[in-house]
Amino acid sequence: MTKAEKAFALQSVGEMVWHGGMHLDAAIWFVGGLFKVEWHVARDMVHDSMAAAMTEEVDKGLTRIGNKDDN
Repeated sequence: MTKAEKAFALQSVGEMVWHGGMHLDAAIWFVGGLFKVEWHVARDMVHDSMAAAMTEEVDKGLTRIGNKDDN
């Protein structure tokens, strides 16, 4: 896999964990195997990716609220 494909896979895993489509432990083991890193490093990578997915979703929601109130 290329670096871009791995980055996309990590982003997708974070989104799946955030939306409940993948269990956190499974995501950590997947990322650990994909990037060949230790468990604690993979855990941090998944948490960061999940936080990015959450932040994106919250930002979209706040934008919609702002648009409704004409702010």
